[in-house]
Amino acid sequence: MNNEFVKQFSENINFFYTCFDRVIIRGYIKRLFWEGGLVLFLRALGFKKLTNGVMRIFTDQLNGHIKKEAERSGIPILWWPSVDGGKNGAKLAYVEKHYVKDCQPRGNFVYCIITDTETAMSFASRELKTRRGRSYRQVYKCKKLVKHYYIYFHDQYLGGPCYLLRN
Repeated sequence: MNNEFVKQFSENINFFYTCFDRVIIRGYIKRLFWEGGLVLFLRALGFKKLTNGVMRIFTDQLNGHIKKEAERSGIPILWWPSVDGGKNGAKLAYVEKHYVKDCQPRGNFVYCIITDTETAMSFASRELKTRRGRSYRQVYKCKKLVKHYYIYFHDQYLGGPCYLLRN
């Protein structure tokens, strides 16, 4: 694999990915922070028409992957508004009360995954027309409600609970 991520971090890679998700894509491949980079990425994957449906495919795959891995590993996924819904540290307090309190942690493991809907920067696509009436699609940045995953885990070196935020 010869891409920008591998070029930048090849000396530090001593693991493998089971999925190449947006933690890696958005966190390390800087071009994907801009509309043009996203367009190039989607076209490289073979998408000719850049619709919201195309971007939805990636979201659905991510949601399905997280659900499948959680079920396989017996990790509960909790919808935050139906569990507690508090703010300012309430998620961490909930995890400490219900998962950490009676736990004798050893090694690396996941306590639970809490999902919530929050506003985040994202991309969308819209159809526009030129002055001559020809249609074309434009990808643009926008804020919208996005499903977030708070993955609470125990790390053998850092302790826990720690969390990874995925959106």
